Amino acid sequence: MEIYLREEKRTVTPKKAMEILAKHGTHISLETAEQMLDFLYKLSNLSVSEAILSVSRQKNGISPKNRKL
Repeated sequence: MEIYLREEKRTVTPKKAMEILAKHGTHISLETAEQMLDFLYKLSNLSVSEAILSVSRQKNGISPKNRKL
């Protein structure tokens, strides 16, 4: 498993995530909250990167159908 080092500032702490979920009837451990937040931050970073790349491609006239993966 790849080690993911946190470089960005996170505004939602695992404890805060536990509190938010508990208000809605979902109780999780601190470890699970940490894993959940890691996943959500990774997913959000990928989403933002893809959106930026998509805008860049549109500006350069590159169609998504013609791009090489």
